[in-house]
Amino acid sequence: MSITFAIILGILTLSILAPFIALYAVSFIKKKDYPTHIKIQKRLFWTCVIAVLILEIQIRVAGGSGSLVSNSAYTGTPFFKSVLTAHIIGAVLTYIIWGITIFTSNKKYKKRKTLPGSFSITHKRLGFITIIGLFYTAITALIVCTYAFFL
Repeated sequence: MSITFAIILGILTLSILAPFIALYAVSFIKKKDYPTHIKIQKRLFWTCVIAVLILEIQIRVAGGSGSLVSNSAYTGTPFFKSVLTAHIIGAVLTYIIWGITIFTSNKKYKKRKTLPGSFSITHKRLGFITIIGLFYTAITALIVCTYAFFL
């Protein structure tokens, strides 16, 4: 197994686990254990961001995304290109929303030191959108990897 494939497989696994870990973090809200929720969300976010950066660096080192999937018979198909494009757009938007949610929440929490606060409704909505986005990212990543590496 090449290092590139190992990185892709590791990040695919992380992508599949991320929405479930995020849901697990939400379970601490119901218990009013906000510090644990915050800690899990921040660690998951930064782990995912670092993983994406490692993937991007590896893609560049390997010669670009075209070279990674060049052995697949599906790379040139409209379906593959559409799913790959949709995956990238969805993942980027999800990470932007997730980052905004974390940074804004952190700023609001440091000011008030109490939860829930005036930002709670917005936080809940953004969190819901983020978790849906994480599921979307996981599903589309699985489809892309399946067509690129396993079929």
